[in-house]
Amino acid sequence: MPTGKLRHRAGIISLAHADANESEVTLAAKAAREVLENSGVSSSAIDWIIAASETHHAFPSFAAQMHLAIGARGKCGALDVGGACLGLLHALAVAKSFVESGQSRAVLVVTADVHSRALIPGRVVGEFGGLFGDGASAFLVQCQPPRPAEDSFSLREFFFGCASQLQAAIQVSAEPGDRLKVVFDGDALSRAATARLDQCISELERVSGIPRTEVAAFATHQPNPRLVALLAKKSRVSLERFPPVAAIRGNLGSTTCAAALHSALEAFRIGTTPSRAPIFLASLGPGLLYGGGWLAPE
Repeated sequence: MPTGKLRHRAGIISLAHADANESEVTLAAKAAREVLENSGVSSSAIDWIIAASETHHAFPSFAAQMHLAIGARGKCGALDVGGACLGLLHALAVAKSFVESGQSRAVLVVTADVHSRALIPGRVVGEFGGLFGDGASAFLVQCQPPRPAEDSFSLREFFFGCASQLQAAIQVSAEPGDRLKVVFDGDALSRAATARLDQCISELERVSGIPRTEVAAFATHQPNPRLVALLAKKSRVSLERFPPVAAIRGNLGSTTCAAALHSALEAFRIGTTPSRAPIFLASLGPGLLYGGGWLAPE
């Protein structure tokens, strides 16, 4: 690939890569320990671990290994969910249902992907691997907020769907010789992603009754910064309300929306965003899976 192509065409300046001694589990465990410490909740109080990753392909599963990594009790369940880049929204929706049904009081949601060891030269061809970075996240979903209500957000409605006619636009499968066969129609995906994410924002307006002009932040999937700018323009929303992730970290897979959501919540916590207002979530996954959800200040 010519030097500078990703920077000029996709807007990706750098990628986040894990160290040699890091993995999906170590990255997610670090995030999990931080969120538990910050919320004052011990690992023994967790009822479920809901985990999402598109790069962890091993047994025991990602959720099971996270159970051991944080020292959860034996009665704490461990569940892996799919969806790739939609994984966070799937995990939050499951966690919300567990808490609202009364099955759980505290659910730990974690995501992690280490693309830098899977999408390497010689294993994949073309520019595909240059789009992706490594990252992890952790969130705590509880029936009661761990902090005073003025510092908490509640999970509200979610919706999901699948535009299966677009499945051929991105496909990854194993080939002999430890190679990956990648089908990646970037132009088709860019058009479909922008249109579908804009539709998700419109659907979120409908289910929440909140116009997009009154939303504090849009934590959406970010395949690359260029697509985020196109989405902001199409949706008639200021680009400043899309927390930046992909420009210096790359596409983080299941952690992209998570990183954007974290940035939005941090902006409230430190006062960068003084007016507390709802946050919209929207993402896509291969398939073409799509979904959205929203959070409201308590």
